[in-house]
Amino acid sequence: MTNPQSHAHSTDRADEPPRPRDARRAVALSGHGLLPDRSTFQMTVLDLSYDGCRITSEVALLPGVKFLLSFGTLGALDAEVRWYRDGEAGLFFGDYVATTNPHKPRATDRVKKVAHVVLRREGRNPYSTRVFDLSPSGCKVEYVEVPRVGERIWSKFDGLESIEGEVMWVNQHHGGIRFIRPIHPAVFDLLSQRLG
Repeated sequence: MTNPQSHAHSTDRADEPPRPRDARRAVALSGHGLLPDRSTFQMTVLDLSYDGCRITSEVALLPGVKFLLSFGTLGALDAEVRWYRDGEAGLFFGDYVATTNPHKPRATDRVKKVAHVVLRREGRNPYSTRVFDLSPSGCKVEYVEVPRVGERIWSKFDGLESIEGEVMWVNQHHGGIRFIRPIHPAVFDLLSQRLG
């Protein structure tokens, strides 16, 4: 088996991570990566968003390298290295065609159990409320502050960064939100397990 260090990246290179984003909660998920040459390496997922994650790994990864990331029981998902520095890397869950096993089917396309979410309207303070129906593309929530249809709103689930959405409908204190960028299927599976 080829040494994963063949994909290593010299830490002397000045690849800086992108601008800091909203604070994320640590998830500390153990996983492994499968590189194109079929070599593997261990990692820990430190945080997770709807389109990527941050990991720690002893293997230095060159930005642009694409590989399969696997953690938990979710199977593998496509990942691309965006930056690497001091043992940490930022990954983007890409749309390229994998050359190895595809994803396992999702466990569910919708979570109907009542769970908690933090909502924030533009220019307002965030508040905790309930979500009744969650899918990768949106959710049904209970509003504390009733927004207008078409208004931008941000949904924050435990362990993920805020997801920008649009208010699609309002009926008294309930309504529907459509996510501007749908949650990646593998991330949605993780979120489903946590909420369920």
